[in-house]
Amino acid sequence: MYCDVRQWRQIRRRILEQGAPKRRVSAETGISRKTINKMLAHEQPPGYLRRRSRYPKLAPHIPTIDRLLNDNDSLPLTVNMTIQDIVRHLRREERFAGSYDSVWNYIRRRAHDDENAWARAYDLIVHLPKPRALDLIRRLSRGRPPSFASAQLRPFMREAACPRMPPARSGHKGQRLLHIEWMRQLLQKKSNQDTLHQELGDVPDLSILLQHLHNGGLSKRNRAMVVLALRRKIPIRAICAFLGVSKAFVRKYRNMFDSKGAELVFAPQTKSNRKIDNEDLRRAVFSVLHEPPANHGINRTSWTMALLRRVLKENGTHVGTALVAKMIKTAGYKWRHAKIVLPRN
Repeated sequence: MYCDVRQWRQIRRRILEQGAPKRRVSAETGISRKTINKMLAHEQPPGYLRRRSRYPKLAPHIPTIDRLLNDNDSLPLTVNMTIQDIVRHLRREERFAGSYDSVWNYIRRRAHDDENAWARAYDLIVHLPKPRALDLIRRLSRGRPPSFASAQLRPFMREAACPRMPPARSGHKGQRLLHIEWMRQLLQKKSNQDTLHQELGDVPDLSILLQHLHNGGLSKRNRAMVVLALRRKIPIRAICAFLGVSKAFVRKYRNMFDSKGAELVFAPQTKSNRKIDNEDLRRAVFSVLHEPPANHGINRTSWTMALLRRVLKENGTHVGTALVAKMIKTAGYKWRHAKIVLPRN
């Protein structure tokens, strides 16, 4: 029966918490699917009994050791504490009466359960010169050379021998994918202003375009992307597919930028369908208002709102009295009421 407790816990954590497929774990570790199913059914190997601590004197000092180890990770490598420094600190500050081996065994057992230990070992291997990196690997493997015929190493050897290459991008579909990738990287701030200047040449108001692209709302981001993508000769169809806009949108802001630059592109768009902004309606109202009512068969010298609305309706202009009053007020006219006064003797 498989009884490696540490790997047992790692496999359970990968499948149950991280969601790794059983087939992949079986291929990487060389452990059969039947054994992996047993691992998932039990928290620890059947018949495994956790040994009691052989160092009872160490138990009260374990929180201090954990704190020193955590602080040790945040210190530079040149000032890190060794195990001997930790033992000396415990004996001086907390009157520790245990042995050096008890502390060493606890730290070693704690390192086996540390998930970040392998990541730190990888960082060391990458940054060390090759001879020193080989020495570190020998220390980690306790001097035993790796067995490349092992079933656990075969998936890694196959992956190293046949690395996965990115799919070739050729033809119309490949070009479209390249265009979409360029626009995606531009949105994610992976292209700086100098790179764009080399790719696109001298683009007017490039800094303004990038500012709206990275910090503006959705509409302004789309406008900036349209201008930059067209400067890179990306087809309108690809731009519309990436941004989810129409071809008319792309052509509109292309023409705006070509005529007056970024100032017109990002200016507030005021398009109103309100009747009060209709010039033809306003012209019809004031043409009637400037005529005397007698021209329309009304025996009066001044207009009232009801009469004005009736005459407009007869002329084919349907408008309400509230809208007429608002137009007159907006134009600066005011309604005056006759004052009742007593004549002088």
